Amino acid sequence: MRKTVFAGLVVLMAAASALASRKDEITLVMVPREDNVVRVGLDLANRYPTLLVSYKIRGSEASLHGWTGKEWVNITVDAFKAGDFFRTGPDSALIVDAKGELTDSLLPSESWCPAVYKITTTEMRPLLHLTGRYYDFRYKDWKWFCENYKMSMEVINPEGLNVAWYHRSFSENLKNKPVAADDLRFWQAVRHPLPPVTEAAVVSADAAVETNAVDAVEQPEMETPEDAMLMNPLTNDVPEAVVLSPDEVEASSEKETGE
Repeated sequence: MRKTVFAGLVVLMAAASALASRKDEITLVMVPREDNVVRVGLDLANRYPTLLVSYKIRGSEASLHGWTGKEWVNITVDAFKAGDFFRTGPDSALIVDAKGELTDSLLPSESWCPAVYKITTTEMRPLLHLTGRYYDFRYKDWKWFCENYKMSMEVINPEGLNVAWYHRSFSENLKNKPVAADDLRFWQAVRHPLPPVTEAAVVSADAAVETNAVDAVEQPEMETPEDAMLMNPLTNDVPEAVVLSPDEVEASSEKETGE
């Protein structure tokens, strides 16, 4: 059990670090057509470049809808499988599927989405916790979700991820940070493009760092170009995540054929 929890935590941390800033990446978020979960998807879409797709499974039939930023549009299953519903493809997918309704045929194809992760609960507390870990929420994101979902920071961010000491009271800084390891049972790496990290690899890497530190030579301080100092990373352009309507998909296909 301990090894399983460790492995799950490593994969979750690797997923977050692999795309250190999801502000610069497009994520496909798939949620069941349940109001409370769709709300989380819409809130993510307002804060990160997101292709938001809701789904409803009726027997052997699937109904898919994509959020254009203004309205929900129908996405056929064939269009979804082929990746013919977006302008720019996602770098990864985060799927919420508590009932195990999505079959392998309805998972994003590796041809247009290299990494796929799944959260297998719609309970709000662990859902927000795992989503925040996956996106590597900054403090302002954690705070926003706390305020809007009426939950405390300790409840949805028990590890205190990206919460600096000065955002906590004196008594809170003295407490041991709990780790909600139980939530990892709701986390699955369906398709993770990076090689798995093992305990042996971590130990080996630490040993290599320690060995190299002995031979390290202090490097002279380099001057920082003035332009780099003036650059504000928050103003950098990010990819536009756009779900296309069926008419836009058809028009785009006709344009490519004409060319």
